[in-house]
Amino acid sequence: MIQLTKREKVFIAIFIVVLVVAVYYVYFYQPLVRDIEAMSAEIEAVQDIPVLSKSKQEQLASLKHEHEELSKRVSETLESLRSPDDQAGLVVHLYRIFSTRSIREHIEFGDLEQHTDFSVMPVSVTLSASYSDFKYILRQLEQSPYKNHIQALTVQALDGGSTVTVNMSIKFYFKPMPAGQELNYPFMDGLYGRPNPFQLPGQ
Repeated sequence: MIQLTKREKVFIAIFIVVLVVAVYYVYFYQPLVRDIEAMSAEIEAVQDIPVLSKSKQEQLASLKHEHEELSKRVSETLESLRSPDDQAGLVVHLYRIFSTRSIREHIEFGDLEQHTDFSVMPVSVTLSASYSDFKYILRQLEQSPYKNHIQALTVQALDGGSTVTVNMSIKFYFKPMPAGQELNYPFMDGLYGRPNPFQLPGQ
């Protein structure tokens, strides 16, 4: 039997202790740490759920508020539309806008288009005016009690920019036509109507 010195016995004892510690660290301690870290991550994720849920609830509440505001504005706009039997008033209104500020070359009223919540009267206009008068016409259309949308607009400058030729396609919005009711106005037929509603007497 080999006789070990005291120093060798101490080294062997230290080696055995280190080996046991290493085995414990690799096979027991590290897996335990990983499990603890995984559990901590799960706990943090669960703790974040109320925060995320609160954020989603706030976003949902904000979206509902925006939807209510938009619905209210749409309802108010639809309620403010003129009755479809006020198309004659539209002719007079456009005459007042265009008569003193432009030279009308062409105006055409389309057929009344029916939709669920509103009806649309398309109007095409070609005119010549000074640039300042053209801006005045646009302001009058913007402030018009007859809700409208300029669907298409082309402007060509003449005489060095002092005069413009304008082509406009405008949609005027009315309340929907009552079921079974049709409106016929003799002055709405044809390119200019019978006679042209924008033509001054004697012209």
